[in-house]
Amino acid sequence: MADAVLIYPYIGDMDVVRDKPHLPLGLIQTASLAAKHYSFSIIDLRIESDWQAKLKRALAAAPLFAGLSVMSGQPVARAWAVSRFIKENSDIPVLWGGNHPSLSPQETLQDPNIDMAVIGDGEETLLEAMDKLSAGKSLKGVRGVWFKQDGKIIQNELRPPVDLDSLPLPPYHLVNVEDYVQVYRGKRMINLESSRGCAHHCRYCYHTGQSGNHRFRAMNAEKTLERMFWARDSMNLDGVYLVDDNFFLNRNRSAAVVAALKNQSRQFYWQIQGVDVPSMLQFDQAGLQDLEKSGLQRVSVGAESGSPKILNYVNKPHTVPMLLKANKLWSGFSIYIFYSWLSGLPGETLADLKKTVKVMFRIMEDNPNARLSPIYNFLPFPGTSMWDEVIDNYGFQPPESLQEWGNYDWSHVNVAYLDPALKRTLDNLYFPSLCLDRKFEDFPAPWWLRLGVKLYRPVAKARMKTLFAGFPAERAAASIAEKILVAGARMKTPWTL
Repeated sequence: MADAVLIYPYIGDMDVVRDKPHLPLGLIQTASLAAKHYSFSIIDLRIESDWQAKLKRALAAAPLFAGLSVMSGQPVARAWAVSRFIKENSDIPVLWGGNHPSLSPQETLQDPNIDMAVIGDGEETLLEAMDKLSAGKSLKGVRGVWFKQDGKIIQNELRPPVDLDSLPLPPYHLVNVEDYVQVYRGKRMINLESSRGCAHHCRYCYHTGQSGNHRFRAMNAEKTLERMFWARDSMNLDGVYLVDDNFFLNRNRSAAVVAALKNQSRQFYWQIQGVDVPSMLQFDQAGLQDLEKSGLQRVSVGAESGSPKILNYVNKPHTVPMLLKANKLWSGFSIYIFYSWLSGLPGETLADLKKTVKVMFRIMEDNPNARLSPIYNFLPFPGTSMWDEVIDNYGFQPPESLQEWGNYDWSHVNVAYLDPALKRTLDNLYFPSLCLDRKFEDFPAPWWLRLGVKLYRPVAKARMKTLFAGFPAERAAASIAEKILVAGARMKTPWTL
């Protein structure tokens, strides 16, 4: 019997086009302190063929609570459906954590299916909350927790951000690690965290909506390296994927990590989820050579737009010339760069979108190792400065319930204020923008998906260069492919040859 059951809902398409889904690191990391005193069962809906039966068995054992990790967007509606299932099949309290309850705790707890919400960092909060629950005591006074008592929402004060250096190794033993080992460029890797937060204030970013948890904080270099080597050596890996929001902000720390990795007798391989353009420009040729020698395989960068007006509006820390310069600077090295893009913002026009597409093609021309995200559609996050702005000034209709979040997704336009021509273009060009490069060849995606994208790529490029959004027959094919991939992931189907 587990003291608590933790649940990870289905997230989206990028969890199923990879050979394995990403590790439910938020759940594992949050349990790092409590796992020394309590037992946990993790149920991951992305890989369970019959999650309802497994969850019913876990609920029958009367755990202290059932906790869900919830991201804003469509995952909110999916987590709500699981929460309702829990309430229909038990009287076990439901706890939500993750960025959505931190951004919108009042909305979260107004729903009758949710009893508690963790706001901000969860490690210390979860341990204290479980001590109270196991002793049959009220959660009143537990910092970082809001909860319902006699139908009223009790708002405890926030807890300061946790000192990352004080945390023990994350309890990866709570899952079967092999279910989450992703292969990238032939190397076996798994997610790991070494820092949180960001020093920038991009107006659309959920970090800016999380009071007190936005600031950048990092483990020291020694602890970071200790964890990186621990993960590789204890799990039979080639390296790790650091899910940090902005790894290079602390130059001394990152330089120490790179220096240690490049001098290893056994090559270490790693990726970084978050890097900003100003940090990319701080490297000279010698510094980039050191990064290459350290085994760095890929970095991800929030390029967002090719329109100077839009970059300025969302308060990005770079300009278009800086972006192009950084891309060219890194082009002579074997480090892949994954650029993400965003559109559908207030004041954006078709001319702005054309500028973005032009920059996307320029980036691919200048750097054969550049990879592009699709053009994601802007989704306002509660608590950010843009949330109130798009509601008050642009007529954005926010979801009126947790289940209504299911209507909001980055693959289609979520706002009504756009010019109809731009709205139609963005709705129909999401899929072509996903298929412009060779990203699906960098990891063992299903063979039929890689072949289909390769054959479709000339059409995708033609659509994007001309912004021709008519007759989008490929959208139906993409929907069918996603359903096949989701089914295969839950059956653990060996898609790859």
